[in-house]
Amino acid sequence: MATVAVDFDGVIHAYRHGWQDGTIYDEPVPGALDAISALMARGVAVFVHTTRDAETVAAWLAERGVPAVHGLDESVVFWDDPARVLVTPRKLPAVAYIDDRAIRFVDWPQALGELAEREGIALPDSAGPV
Repeated sequence: MATVAVDFDGVIHAYRHGWQDGTIYDEPVPGALDAISALMARGVAVFVHTTRDAETVAAWLAERGVPAVHGLDESVVFWDDPARVLVTPRKLPAVAYIDDRAIRFVDWPQALGELAEREGIALPDSAGPV
């Protein structure tokens, strides 16, 4: 069974105005809830990885028709329930992590180069090889 991790803000929740003291104020990203439901219907376990309050996010999803649970015993190391979305701050194993701010890692020079290009965070040339 495959498990897919999905970020919440910017991927499921539109988040057009950035952080607003914890309030989930925006609508879903178009197609997000349908995509999650389609994955689940194909037997894929989905978990939402977020720093937000997991109970609040699970309730937001449930209000929009996506069965969701929060909280996970620390002894549990995998999520494999395709019938419910887990909302957690933990980064569990997955075949893919869907995130709007990700830099796909190939090697460190590539990752640092993309970080410099995208966010203006660059190491000085004198920093030596990575």
